[in-house]
Amino acid sequence: DSKLRAAFSLRDSKEHEQLDLVNATLKAHNAKLRRGWGFSSVSTFGNNTHISAGGGAAAAANPMALMLPPLEQTSARKKWLNGIASQLRDAKRGSSDRVKMKSKAERARYLIMNPESANRKIIPDAKSSSLAESGREAKRAKPDPEMERLQKIEEAKAREISLRERVAKEEEENKRQIELEREEQQQRERALETPRDALHRLYHPIFTALWDMEFEALGGTNPFRMVIDADNCSVMGVPDYCSVIEKPMNLTFVQAKVNNKTYETLSDFLTDINLVVTNAMKYNSDPKNPYHVAAKALGKRCRKLVKPLLQSLKKGNS
Repeated sequence: DSKLRAAFSLRDSKEHEQLDLVNATLKAHNAKLRRGWGFSSVSTFGNNTHISAGGGAAAAANPMALMLPPLEQTSARKKWLNGIASQLRDAKRGSSDRVKMKSKAERARYLIMNPESANRKIIPDAKSSSLAESGREAKRAKPDPEMERLQKIEEAKAREISLRERVAKEEEENKRQIELEREEQQQRERALETPRDALHRLYHPIFTALWDMEFEALGGTNPFRMVIDADNCSVMGVPDYCSVIEKPMNLTFVQAKVNNKTYETLSDFLTDINLVVTNAMKYNSDPKNPYHVAAKALGKRCRKLVKPLLQSLKKGNS
C-alpha cells in the first residue's frame, strides 16, 4: 500500500505541490549530472521524492520509473521535466486568469440583470464631502512663514502709526485745553482788572521789545537804558547835556512807570518813548553819529509795534 501511494502521489497531489515536486527533481538531477552520476528512476514516498541510480530493476519496482526515459537520454529527460514544469506554471496562470474572467462574467451578469445600476453615480455623503472640503481648505490656507513674518511687520507698523496718531491727537487736545483754560483765566482777570490794568496789558509788550533792543554799532548795548540827568551828567562825560536837553528821559524812567502802572493813557506812554528818541537825536545831531542812528532805529521799531495796536483799537471803537 505504501508503494502504491508513493507511485500515485505525484498524480494525486495539488498543482502547487506538483510544481514544488518537479522543481526539486530538476535540482537533484542537475546536481547528479555535475557530479557525473547517472539518473534512471524517481521514487516518491509521501511528499518526498527519491531519485536512485541503477538499472531497470528499480524502474520495474517503481511505476513512476516507467514514465521517465532511459538514463542515456538525459537531455530528453531534462526537456520532459521542463515541459512538466511549464505546464504546471501555465495551469497556475490559467487558474488565476479563470478567476479574473469569472469575476468579470459575474459583474457583466449583474449589470445585465440590473441595468439601472450602470447609470447610478456614487454620491459621497455630506460628512465625507465636508471633511474633504475642509481638508482642501486647510491645505490651501496653510500659512507661509515668510508671509506671516511680513504680515506681522505690517501689523506692527500699523499699530505704531495708530499709536503715534493717538498720541498726537491727545497732545493737540491737551494744547487746546490749556489754551482754553488760559483764555478763561484771562477773561476772569479782565473782568476784575481796572482801566490801568487793561492799559498796562496793551503797552507792556511794546516796552519789553524796546528794552531788549541792542545795537551792534554801540558794542551790542542799549544806551537808552542809562540815566543821564543834572546830578550825573558831568560824571557821565556829558557836562553840557542838561543845558541842551530840557527834559531828560530814558528807558529806565519809563520802566519804573510801566511796572507801577502809572500811565493812564497809551498816549502818555508813547510820549515818553518819543522823548527818549528826540533827546538822543537832538544831543547827537550828526546823522552819522551812532547814537543818532540808534535813536532813529528805536523810534522806527516803536512805530511798527504800535501800528497794529492802534488799528485794533480803532476797529473796536467803531
